[in-house]
Amino acid sequence: MGKIGRNTPCPCGSGKKYKKCCLSLRGGAIKPSSQPTKYTTVYTELDQLSNSVMDLIKQNKLDEAEAVSKKLLSEYPDQIDGFERFGQVYEARGKRQIAADYYQKAADFAKTAPGFEQESVEYYLSKAKKMREKEK
Repeated sequence: MGKIGRNTPCPCGSGKKYKKCCLSLRGGAIKPSSQPTKYTTVYTELDQLSNSVMDLIKQNKLDEAEAVSKKLLSEYPDQIDGFERFGQVYEARGKRQIAADYYQKAADFAKTAPGFEQESVEYYLSKAKKMREKEK
C-alpha cells in the first residue's frame, strides 16, 4: 500500500480522516515497546461534528446531516470537513451533481491548504468525477 495522507479519508471506509481512525493501527503513531501502549483518542469539537455527519447519514437523517455540514462550513471555514461532508450528504440524497460540486470544492481546498498530499486531491477529484459520470 502506498503512503496514505493524514487528512485522506480512511481506507477502512469509516468516513473519518485517516489520522482520526486507523493511523495508529498501521504504525503511524505506534512506537516499539515490550509493553502494549494504551492510546487515548482525543476528539475535538470539529472531529465530533464531522463524525456525527457520517452517523446521521447512516441513520438516514439527511436533513440533520446537512445542518451539521452547514455548521462545519460556517464555524470551521479553514477546514475541509464541511465540503467533504456536504458532498457525502448530497451523494446520499442522490443529488450527484451537487455532490460533485462539493467534492470539487474539497479538492480545490486540498490543493491550497497545508497538510494535504496529492493523494487527497486526487481522491476528491475522483469522487467528483464519479458523481458526474453517474449523473449522465
